[in-house]
Formats: sequence, C-alpha cells, structure tokens
Amino acid sequence: MIPRLLRKLLFTLALVAGADLVLFVALDSGAFGDAALLQAGPKASTTDIGYTRVRLGQFERFEPTAIKLRFMSADPRQRMRLQEQDGKLQLLAADGQLLHELTLHGTVNDVAGTMVTWSGEGWQFQAFSAQDASSFPAHGLATALHGLVVRLPANEPATLSWAQAKPLSARFLHGFFGLLRFDFGYDRNGRAVSAQLSDRGARSLLLSVPAFLLTTFLAITMACAAASRRPRWDFRLQLVATLVMSTSSLAWIFFLRQWFAIDLGWFPLRPWSEPLLPLLFLPVLIWVFLAVWPDFLLYRSLVSQRAGEGWLQAARARGIAPVRLCWRHLLPNLGAPIASLLAVTLPFLVLGSLLLERIFDIPGLGGSLMEAIAQHDTNILRALTFLFAIGYLAAQWIGEVIATLSDPRLRRPTS
Repeated sequence: MIPRLLRKLLFTLALVAGADLVLFVALDSGAFGDAALLQAGPKASTTDIGYTRVRLGQFERFEPTAIKLRFMSADPRQRMRLQEQDGKLQLLAADGQLLHELTLHGTVNDVAGTMVTWSGEGWQFQAFSAQDASSFPAHGLATALHGLVVRLPANEPATLSWAQAKPLSARFLHGFFGLLRFDFGYDRNGRAVSAQLSDRGARSLLLSVPAFLLTTFLAITMACAAASRRPRWDFRLQLVATLVMSTSSLAWIFFLRQWFAIDLGWFPLRPWSEPLLPLLFLPVLIWVFLAVWPDFLLYRSLVSQRAGEGWLQAARARGIAPVRLCWRHLLPNLGAPIASLLAVTLPFLVLGSLLLERIFDIPGLGGSLMEAIAQHDTNILRALTFLFAIGYLAAQWIGEVIATLSDPRLRRPTS
C-alpha cells in the first residue's frame, strides 16, 4: 500500500513539474518574448519594468536609482538615448548615431565617473552614483538595461537602474516549490493570486457543480429510457440530440438568453451582485440543455452494450420495473466505465464554462484565464496550470477508487 501511494505521489510531482517546466519555457525563459515587457506595456518606464521583473522572479536584487544623470544641452529640443549592447553602455543621438560606448567594468561609481566626461558640441553630461549603489559591480547596469532604452530629453533628470539576475534554474525551482506550498505570488496588479483564484473558483463552482450533477442525472436517466425496449423513445431522443448538437452552442446560448431572460422575463439580467442564486438559474439551465445530449449519446452506447446480456434479460423476465432495473442492476455494473468518463470531466468544472461566464458576466476562473492570457500574467497562468493538473490527478484517483469498488475484477489480489 505504501509503495503504491509513494508511486502516485512521485507521479504527481513529475506531472506538475513537467507542466510547470513547459509553461516556464513558454512564458518566463524569454524564448517567446520578454514577459516583463509584455506585462508592463510599451509605455512603461525602465523602473516599472524592473519592478515587474522582480515580481516575476527574474531579478534577485533591484536598485531603481543606481546612477542619477542629466543630459545638458544648449538646444532644448535635442534628444539622446542610452542602451545596452553586448555588455556595453552606448550613448546614441536621436538619429541613431553612436556617440560614446562604455564597457561596463569596475563599479557603478566608475561608470558614473566616466559618463561625466562625455561631451560634445553644445552638450555635456552630469552623472553621479547613488551612495547605496556606488560600490555595486557595473555589469548589473547592463542586466537592468537589457532590452530597454533610456530616453534623455535635454536638461531633464534621468536614472540608470542596477539589478542582479536570478539564474534560470533558481527561478524555476523557486516558482515550483512555491506552487507546492500553494504560494502563487502576485498578479500584474499586485493582488495575491491565491485570494483572487479562491474567490473566482467559488463562483465557477457555483455554476458548474449544479449543472454537472443535473446533466449527469438526466443523461443517465434518458440513456436508461432509450435502452428499456422503447424504440420510439430511443429514436426521438437521438433525433433531438442530433438537432441540438448540430447547432452552434453560442447560437443556443444567445437564443435561450433572449427568449427566457428578455422576451419572457423569467430570469434577471444584471451585473454580478447579491442575491446570486437568481443570476445562476439561467446559466445552469443552458449548461444542462447543451451538455445533456452528448452525455446522453455516450451513456446510451454504454447502456446498449449491456442491455442484451443474459443476466439483464433474466432480471427483466422477473418483472422488475425498468427504472429499478436500470438504477439497481444495470448502472452498478457500469460503474467502472462511467467513473472513468466522469474522472475526465471533473477537472474542467474548476474552470466552469468560459462562454457562459463571459456572456452572463460571471467573474469566474474562465474569465481569469482569458485575462491572464491577454495580459501575459504568468503567475496566474502557472497557478491555473498547477490547479488543473492537481484536479485532473485527483479526479483520476477518485475514478479509479469508484471503478475498483464497483467492479471486483479490477481489485488486485492481496497475496
């Protein structure tokens, strides 16, 4: 028992680590763009981008004001810019002409002393290092400035930041162990990801759990009715399922919303606020209407495979009522395949229905996922990936336990 549980735990860690590694390579490693630049936006200052990199774990240490400088010019319209290139600090004119280049060796104080000597016709530099950062190694200026440009309007103060980068391996391990502690950090707006996902997850579950339970109950009941030697019922249910599934889900959502909420006025349409239950009735009803038909066809195929077996025909010959025959005799023998199907479905309940949440203005996890993708919020994406992986494994284990209890043939011998 213990080795089997240990194997499951190791498998869980391997799966979560693999999913986190794929997401880390895609979002945090820079392989598909700088996550800090994507999150901060094109108009963010170098200081804002530096703090974003601190929040993302890219910087071990960050000093926003390592060097204070001013580009002094007799022409107030003149512009210059500083950038980092191959570990060197370059001063460029507005037209891109390279004016000065400085290899970043020594300390921050040495760099500031060199910048003071930069001058030209009608312009010069004022620069001095901050007292707390004067002895820092100069290459940290290149780390903070990498991929960025500091624009220097004439006669206006500016700053150069300093940073110490965190190694990729350390960044990944720090984030991974944080996930294991359910410490997801902060989103791009400085809010705790754990609290945000907890609130939104509860709203998604308020929608998805009742809809899932109703859908499963109705689909199994309809499958039993179709398999109870009633060809007309079977034909009609399959016809309705085909008609519903052949039409776009989005079209059905808008049609049912217009009919029930606007034309008939049976359900309220308003922003998400107390009382919540009236706002959930229509989304749950639409979810059940759309999901019950594919589930019905799936359960019907399982029920039809067992409906012709001898033991079930014998039970039917004894005069057992069709409802009791289905729920007391047939379904217990289908516990293993039904549990496997439900185990695949359960993890998706955490995200709820993205379409329904968006259309009915329900602030759930589906909306968080779309916002995180649009805003390149890596901490939320990593948290959702982790929760989905854990939910998937938990559902698989629950399905395995239910299947083992319902089918003794799946139990391993104790000896």
